[in-house]
Amino acid sequence: MKSNASAGFKSKQAADYKSTVTTTKPEESKTEKTDEEKLKEMEEDVHRLLEDSARCKVSGNLNDALSKAKDAASTEKKIR
Repeated sequence: MKSNASAGFKSKQAADYKSTVTTTKPEESKTEKTDEEKLKEMEEDVHRLLEDSARCKVSGNLNDALSKAKDAASTEKKIR
């Protein structure tokens, strides 16, 4: 006797398996984004804004650099 049989487990026969198999339709495409996807997009926006801010600072445009950095900070606060 095998250890599985002595433990009470039994193998299913092919006929039993076919009766339990059901066909499912493929999932419909989701139009609404999940919370995780939204957060990931917000993180990408923060990263983009910070890079733009750094570029503006290097080019000497300090007012734009400051405004982009502030936008990045406020967007990051929304993530938390």
